[in-house]
Amino acid sequence: MNETSSTLCTVSVYLNLCASSKVVLLVPSFGLNIFILVSTVSCLLGRQSKIRSNVAMFILGSTSCNLVNLSLWPMTIHWKQHGHWRLGSHLCEVMVSAKHMTSSASFHYVSFITFSIYLTVVCGCRHLVNSRLFLALQLLFPFLPVGLKDLTLWLLHSHVDHLDSINLTCFSFINDEVMRVLLLVKTVVFLPLSLYFYAHILHTIVQSAKVMHRSQRVNFHLAKVFSLISLITFTAHIPGAVFALMEHPCLCQEMVRDFLLDLPVLSSPIILLCMNKELRDQCLLLLQRNPANHNMGNLSARQTSSTIT
Repeated sequence: MNETSSTLCTVSVYLNLCASSKVVLLVPSFGLNIFILVSTVSCLLGRQSKIRSNVAMFILGSTSCNLVNLSLWPMTIHWKQHGHWRLGSHLCEVMVSAKHMTSSASFHYVSFITFSIYLTVVCGCRHLVNSRLFLALQLLFPFLPVGLKDLTLWLLHSHVDHLDSINLTCFSFINDEVMRVLLLVKTVVFLPLSLYFYAHILHTIVQSAKVMHRSQRVNFHLAKVFSLISLITFTAHIPGAVFALMEHPCLCQEMVRDFLLDLPVLSSPIILLCMNKELRDQCLLLLQRNPANHNMGNLSARQTSSTIT
């Protein structure tokens, strides 16, 4: 049973803040993820689609996980309406497990796009990246950390009860030490690793342009894109991880953690748009704009970007 401190706010204040914070993210996140999903499907079904199958699968996986995560939010509104959790402990555990798994998987899918680009551009392993075995491994891997965690705890009969039976509130992170470890691994290992991939990819492209005596104008554009992606990634993930690793459980801190850890459902589709030219073009088509109206300089930049993403 969770023992939570309510020194900073009451359960009613927690529910009001939690519900209002979800509403702030719900509409733009849901709309943007649906738009990305529709654009990717349209791109795959298009006759002249050039999007790589592995990249498309990662985009679909990340977006689908975000939408599953968003579909769990009405349960938070249900707390607000009734003042406490009335859906039972089993549904609480299902909701928390699904939330943890989809959040982890969405982050890793976006990271694997970068990893695929790294293998293609830096290591020259295009055939490995396009192989079905490698694709299947990368599609399944994002679910392994949280899935193995839940399975192990279940086998050891030491599963954490996320339902606070006193306040009747379904917490996601309070007293869940294993989840704190997974968040720590993501923050300390995977985020810096993604930054390294961005830097090494850009360095390889710049060096290749020097050897081939090509203009660096496109590389400056790519440097801006990678810098923007890195900034969005760290802004979306670092604050939530810091709050989630705090050791003093209380109602308001749990709300802040939950809100910050949900920021990637809004940031990840933005990152996907920055990373893939075909996806951006398809979005422009759906918005009834013609991406062919760009000048020749921008066309050259998009063609180079296409070879990367």
